[in-house]
Amino acid sequence: MNEPELGIGGSASLERGYRRLLACYPRRFRRENEEEILAVLMACAQDGQARPSLEATVDLLKGAARMRLRPGPGQPRAVFAAIRLMWAGAAAELAALITIIVTAGAVRSAVRHADPAAVNAATAHITVDEIGMPIVIVLWLWLAWTISRGRDAARLAFSSYFLLITISMIIALAQGSAVYAPADMIACTVIWSVALAAVVLVFTPASNRFFRHRSAEMVSPAG
Repeated sequence: MNEPELGIGGSASLERGYRRLLACYPRRFRRENEEEILAVLMACAQDGQARPSLEATVDLLKGAARMRLRPGPGQPRAVFAAIRLMWAGAAAELAALITIIVTAGAVRSAVRHADPAAVNAATAHITVDEIGMPIVIVLWLWLAWTISRGRDAARLAFSSYFLLITISMIIALAQGSAVYAPADMIACTVIWSVALAAVVLVFTPASNRFFRHRSAEMVSPAG
């Protein structure tokens, strides 16, 4: 009596494991193929198997990564490249945040040695970065997602964000950050360069056609 119950429980657990892995795939692909793929995976499972094997897990995750890392239907390579750069920008922001946290003590010591009166301002600036940069990382990822969906307002918002990055860099240079916090300035320069490249890519002629087409698709059902 116990064996069938264990078999049923193991089958349900295995199915949940496969569904969690399949959730890594794009929504459109899951909508069209998830049940068929799940049926094949369950049919190939061994008796009593309660969780996906390591080999199956790696294969499914590799497939999901390949699908995520290629242009969507009708998406020009310039837009796709911009999205990948924005992901890189989020990673660079994370690296910059880690750099700021690690070098905070050294930066305060350098400021205290050069200009003791500016220590409080430097400390406040570091605190603002530590609080604000996680929000900025989320912003990079959200803008990348909305741009991938062809939202024209998203690339305009990203352009405004790039302008803010440029202004903040100019202010930091004027305050001597290149002297007091060279590692932080290098990280910020990398982020600025990534943002510049992404802005250029989302305003190429091919990108303009893509965004106009997607905007027309969004408006037409309401019409």
